[in-house]
Amino acid sequence: MTTTLIDLKTAVRNDGEVRVTLAGELDFHTAQQVEPRLIALAASGHRSLVLDLPGISFCDSAGVDLFLRVHHRCHSTGTRLRLVDVPPLVAKSMRVLGADRVLWLAPS
Repeated sequence: MTTTLIDLKTAVRNDGEVRVTLAGELDFHTAQQVEPRLIALAASGHRSLVLDLPGISFCDSAGVDLFLRVHHRCHSTGTRLRLVDVPPLVAKSMRVLGADRVLWLAPS
């Protein structure tokens, strides 16, 4: 059995923004690992949640689905979600799955 690793770093700014940097592979297993933390941040009452993604080397449909679940939690709590520095292959997966119509992919 192989262990897939993902790194999650969080920084809270004074202006009400939380920036989360993710690095590694975002798949079925790692999405389950980071989901509780991302959902908690989405519901924490911050004005904005930024997911900084240049370090994501792989993202399958489970990762895209995670982003959609976080988006829905943010939307329900009035938090703005932005995905920044999305790698081209991850952005392509989001387009293929139609997630780019819901998620806000922004430059850094």
